[in-house]
Amino acid sequence: MITLAQLNALAPAEFAATLGGIFEHSPWVAQRAAAERPFTSRLQLLDSMRAAVDEATLAAQLALIRAHPKLGVRGASVTQLTAASAGEQRRAGLHSCATADGDRLQQLNALYLERFGFPFILAVRGHDPASIISNLERRLRNEGDSERRTALTQIGAIAAYRLADLVASPPGTEILAMIERLARLSGSAAAAPGASTVVVREWMQSAGLKVCEATGGYLIGRTGGAEPVAAMLLAGVCWDPLVHALRYQGRAAFIIAIEAAQQLRQKGERPALGLVVLARPDDGGVGDAGCLLDPHAPQLWIELSPADAADADGSKILPALRVAQAGQGAVTLVRQGIAVSTNGAAAAFNAAAAEHAARALEESLRRVHTAA
Repeated sequence: MITLAQLNALAPAEFAATLGGIFEHSPWVAQRAAAERPFTSRLQLLDSMRAAVDEATLAAQLALIRAHPKLGVRGASVTQLTAASAGEQRRAGLHSCATADGDRLQQLNALYLERFGFPFILAVRGHDPASIISNLERRLRNEGDSERRTALTQIGAIAAYRLADLVASPPGTEILAMIERLARLSGSAAAAPGASTVVVREWMQSAGLKVCEATGGYLIGRTGGAEPVAAMLLAGVCWDPLVHALRYQGRAAFIIAIEAAQQLRQKGERPALGLVVLARPDDGGVGDAGCLLDPHAPQLWIELSPADAADADGSKILPALRVAQAGQGAVTLVRQGIAVSTNGAAAAFNAAAAEHAARALEESLRRVHTAA
């Protein structure tokens, strides 16, 4: 990995060479973004690179789309994939999918190329062969201009995942950038329906979390792997001892948790404890995360018993939690915290406070302190 500070300090040619693979075989995107430095967050860097694509000529955009390989390539063609593309397709199960799925994908790829004149593009993180085929079948019904815009959007998502794999950035400024982005989306009448959910899903998947949806408008991100875990820490909600109930903490809390997962990933750490993040992307407020930002607040966690728990505000946490726990036998621990409004302490919500909160969650994932 390279740090954002190191990227900012590189000569323009070195900057473009380092980020040349973020957009497939299209180093011109990084070359144009180099002039926008210094970047204060990876999100700002991504915005700059996406803007370069949006502002490019139609011919350049089509060349970028056509630079991508087909999904599910076989035989000798596999060796021609870039390392990034090969890894993405392998993780989506395309290199080992059933023969019937592979044949169907090849058939649909040919139909798509004939219809639109460029290959089908999908950011495959979080997908499997069945969902990829379903997306391809659906998008074959689109019109040409609409599908070109969709392909560029998917290329932008691929770039987000690749940047998260390559560039390490400070947690405090990244958290503030994400909170500001959601505030802009929630306050914009021009934002597409579900835009907040799209970006939060992207952030979760960039941080290596597996994502699913639950009732109540929740997105659930969770760490996953072959190794079993003794306990899962539940973030985005807290146990309020004053009302003896679970309380949804809002935007700041789930973003802090996503960034903690990303920081551990940047360091190559796999803590013994797992993480489950509950987020309601369309919830308009920063939320009730003031206790997370208090550097003196104890990091105390208690075992959650859904049979005894209740929601403090009718926020449907428990139904979402049942989805999050599906197939998981580990103990679920939730942080104890009394409600403190972040909105009422906005001056204290700065990069340093956000970084402290993310680091505290990282440390809890390494070794939790349970309440008596």
